[in-house]
Amino acid sequence: MLKYFINPVEGRLRAGWRIIIFLIIAMAMSIGFNFIVKLFGGPPEDRGISIVVRGVFVIFMGTVAVWISRIYLDKKSFKSLGIKYDSLSIKDVLLGFFLSGTMIGTVFVILYLSGLLQVTELGWTGNELSPILGILLWFFGIGVAVGWSEELVFRGYLLQNLRDGIGLVWAVLIMCVFYGVVHMSNPNSTLLSGALIAIIGFLRIFGWLRSGQLWLSIGMHAGWNFFQGPVFGFQVSGMENDSLLRHNLIGSDWISGGPFGPEAGIVVIPVIILALIVMFLWTSKRENTPWIIELKKSTK
Repeated sequence: MLKYFINPVEGRLRAGWRIIIFLIIAMAMSIGFNFIVKLFGGPPEDRGISIVVRGVFVIFMGTVAVWISRIYLDKKSFKSLGIKYDSLSIKDVLLGFFLSGTMIGTVFVILYLSGLLQVTELGWTGNELSPILGILLWFFGIGVAVGWSEELVFRGYLLQNLRDGIGLVWAVLIMCVFYGVVHMSNPNSTLLSGALIAIIGFLRIFGWLRSGQLWLSIGMHAGWNFFQGPVFGFQVSGMENDSLLRHNLIGSDWISGGPFGPEAGIVVIPVIILALIVMFLWTSKRENTPWIIELKKSTK
């Protein structure tokens, strides 16, 4: 009976049980946080401050839940998930961040030149003490916090434990679908948004596959959210945010993404393809990455 829970060769819980326990830990922390917020009268009225408070918790919850699970369930080091700091870490983060900025900027230009986007307002729309402070608050809350925590959880803990249990190919497929399904609970989601976010999920996985680290994916995720919302004024997966400009989208939502954001429109597909090419070239000299290891297995 014990063999269904413990891998006798590895001397630890099987991957499926590790994932279940991790999800229970994360869910318990989330419920606890929401209870505390309600106990103190709800989130701050200012959206910028509120997003920072939630961002601090998201970082805390993701990091602690993953650290506990990685050390005590996986019996591996926290850094082994792909957050080892080396000479390429900062370069990967910056490349990912500005690559996402270029992607969103390209989407904006395409929609504008096609007559599908009309700019209605310029200037910071938030109520913080200053535009600079507002931008920094949103950069942290919607960019850094989400980029770090979601990559640590999805492309770090969940993906890599699935790989241990069922192999890399199935792990990638399942995590892409799961990522799309999770985001379908967001406001204004559609079947198309779920499918396209699943593809974006692969884009983030690709960063880890090609580098063996999460830094490239973290930078891309942070940049995508930040440039998409606070800079160019799109909805971020259906969520409204303060921004440097406001615009109206004209025409079919399946093209532009409509009230969900660019992830729900086919306009995002060509920039995803270009991003994959850039990431492939950027990591062309990396060795012993999950991508290379899997290729070697398949050729044996």
